Amino acid sequence: MSLTSALDHGVEIALRLRRACEAHCPDICSHLDRVSRMAGELGRLVGVPKTELTELSYAATLHDIGKIGIPHELLNKPGDLTAAEMSVVKQHTVLGYRILEGSDWPVLQRAAQVALSHHECWDGRGYPQGLVGTQIPLEARLVSLADVYDALISPRAYKPVWTDEHAVAAMRELRGAKFDPELFDLFVAHRLKILASRPDTGPRGPE
Repeated sequence: MSLTSALDHGVEIALRLRRACEAHCPDICSHLDRVSRMAGELGRLVGVPKTELTELSYAATLHDIGKIGIPHELLNKPGDLTAAEMSVVKQHTVLGYRILEGSDWPVLQRAAQVALSHHECWDGRGYPQGLVGTQIPLEARLVSLADVYDALISPRAYKPVWTDEHAVAAMRELRGAKFDPELFDLFVAHRLKILASRPDTGPRGPE
């Protein structure tokens, strides 16, 4: 089977799994698509090869697929979660990995790593594995930046929309703690271009 054919099969499966996310939580898909676009654009700036960028773009749409196993009332709860509730929500990383692991398709292999590791922190205080620095897969570090930024500047049940300036200021405090410092600096320096890739449309591969 050719590389193109293998990629096409993996992308089709990824898109069908994305539909499962939409069936469980219709409001999440615009977020998934924006994260896909922003992570892909940041990856391009980093120098990720074109084929891997395409895989990243579609893998990023599945970063929260594990949330299909988390109760709606927790995902949409206004205000703070209790420690017990947060422990349940954190399981979406492992659930997502279990859904995606073991595939022969590179897109889904990449998606499994993103689902598992997008809440890891540069300083090792993330979850579920407590990975440190470059132990965290690059694709997960890229998705983490896009995921947090989009969540901050978008409406959520637990918070109002933040301005770009507010979001960047809050994220800067986590530079070198949650975020890869070099990737964070690149994101901030090029965020207007990255934001231009953020419209509420479906995921795309690189140009």
